[in-house]
Amino acid sequence: MNRHAVLLRTPAVALAEFDHPAGAEHSDPDHEVSAQESISFVEDGTFDAHVDDAHWTLGPDTLFVTRPGFAFRCRHIDDVPTDRCLTVSYSEHAVEDLMRVDLPPLRPPLVRMSARRQFLRHRLRSCVAGDEVRLELLAGALFESVTANRPSAPARMETQLTPLMRRIERAVQLIETDYARALTLGDLASAAGLSTFYFARAFQRFVGVPPHRYLTGVRLRHAAKMLDQGAAVTFTCYEVGFGSLSHFVTAFRKRFGVVPSAVRQGRHVHALRAGLSSPSWTG
Repeated sequence: MNRHAVLLRTPAVALAEFDHPAGAEHSDPDHEVSAQESISFVEDGTFDAHVDDAHWTLGPDTLFVTRPGFAFRCRHIDDVPTDRCLTVSYSEHAVEDLMRVDLPPLRPPLVRMSARRQFLRHRLRSCVAGDEVRLELLAGALFESVTANRPSAPARMETQLTPLMRRIERAVQLIETDYARALTLGDLASAAGLSTFYFARAFQRFVGVPPHRYLTGVRLRHAAKMLDQGAAVTFTCYEVGFGSLSHFVTAFRKRFGVVPSAVRQGRHVHALRAGLSSPSWTG
């Protein structure tokens, strides 16, 4: 028996938990077909994924990846499975937009855990109602991490955040709560309790982008939300922390493909782009 619970949802992505009721016997279906793109962190237990004549064993050091129409079979050794997954699913429009910034498609079924992906998992696990902006930033970063397959340090598999991750987490939380403030690299390093140089390297390792680019991405996502709700461009610019209107307009256009005024005129922008580290963007 399978159990699926949606933890948080936006029009672009959904965060859900998949597991099995404690003590309940389980029978694996003959086959399954995925309906959408999804990335699942295997958090506990193991299972085998069979695709045609090939099979992979998935456990807490792996991520299970699917695409629409992807056919597979899951097999469990135990009659009462204990595997648990945290899953991010992407809408069709969200994936189409991510492809427009030259990200390749997802490649099922298995991706290895890395330091960055482990950090993203912990961040996703903390998302609750009211964290929709954070969820979309993390979902975009996760998609890029899996598809772009950029080098990342192997993860030390632990059930809790490592001490260094906790320090970086404090800096990330400062950005996400005080993004409108004129935060400096020194402010963020101080929040993490690290030297400026060491902090900058550790932040990029776990978050995937330099601190200033993550700060800009958070500001732009909040700006998009304000503009969509009818706020004026100039007011939005300074309200989210930009010190220059021209810089704001340029960064917004590079990130979302439209100028801020277009959003006020009803043009939709796609939230997941704000979390990407695409090299074509230098905002």
